[in-house]
Amino acid sequence: AFNRKCGVDVLEISATEVQRLFPLAKTSDVLAGFYVEDDGRVNPVDATTALAKGARNFGVTIIEGVSMTGVQVANGRVAGVHTTA
Repeated sequence: AFNRKCGVDVLEISATEVQRLFPLAKTSDVLAGFYVEDDGRVNPVDATTALAKGARNFGVTIIEGVSMTGVQVANGRVAGVHTTA
């Protein structure tokens, strides 16, 4: 009710509807969900650019135009990737 009062068109949906809209979601423990049709939209170029900028801020080197051939793991975390470069 609060969201509608603020002008947000929100729908309460069943777990079955959540599964239909989001087939990769695990819904075995979901009772219901809220759906806003205009939520979660992003320009893919802007999202990719922002993720790359954040990664670079943490010291990541991004190499374009190559394929990843493997993952280097250290202490249970990704420490690097192997590429065709």
